[in-house]
Amino acid sequence: MTDRDEGQSVAVVYLARGQGAGYRESFERFRESYEAHPAGIAHQLYVIFKGYPTRSAREEAEQIFSGLAYSAIETEDLRYDIGAYADALPSVSEDIVCFLNTYSEIASRSWLRKLIDNLRSPGVGIVGATGTYESLRTLNRGFPDFPNPHLRTNAMALRRRHAEEVFANYAIGTKLDTFFIESGVDSLTQRVLSLGLTCLIVGADGRGYAPDHWPQSGTYRLGSQENLLVHDNYTREFLTLTPDERLTVAAASWGGSVPPSVVEVDTLR
Repeated sequence: MTDRDEGQSVAVVYLARGQGAGYRESFERFRESYEAHPAGIAHQLYVIFKGYPTRSAREEAEQIFSGLAYSAIETEDLRYDIGAYADALPSVSEDIVCFLNTYSEIASRSWLRKLIDNLRSPGVGIVGATGTYESLRTLNRGFPDFPNPHLRTNAMALRRRHAEEVFANYAIGTKLDTFFIESGVDSLTQRVLSLGLTCLIVGADGRGYAPDHWPQSGTYRLGSQENLLVHDNYTREFLTLTPDERLTVAAASWGGSVPPSVVEVDTLR
């Protein structure tokens, strides 16, 4: 890393969307995990509030975050998670930004330092807690064929200047649009790669895994996901599946690249 990178300030932006079943429990899960797992690096916490049906619902959500040192950001509830991140950027002044979605649950000490240390490695443009080779081509032929390596957007970090560039000019009106942004031919991952930079999955072990090594990362839909840095609703759901069900969803994410031993499970949690 360069001295300039070392001195860059860091923001954590958590999306607190007030919609969907159990959203308060999601906020509480994030807060508890945030307090239980020190970030390992100085940062400014922001909370995006959007989508609340009433003022009282918003106030109840604020109470969940009371006691945390954070800055609140308001966005419209019109453009899904990625749109909210893009809309929040003008309110974030730090040099590096880590985005966490509503369902994020931190699973490792020094989680933020692990992400940022890998982001500061030469030639790295974006890092995330999870990624996959999955293709949604059966849903829409506009998606790339399998394997389609891309970082998932539940927990990711990049330099603010790159975020401004790669988030720009996305039309976000439907859920399908967000799928294209995450894994289409013009995805966030592809836009970062077009800058001549690479992307890494970062595990709880602190290691950054390049796309060719993702199936050995022990993260998303791999084994017991023991190396996950940040959980979300999909990773938690995976842990409730039977071994046969895990094989099926792991195959969708990783195809034949995963040896059977990787998805064998000794216990369910």
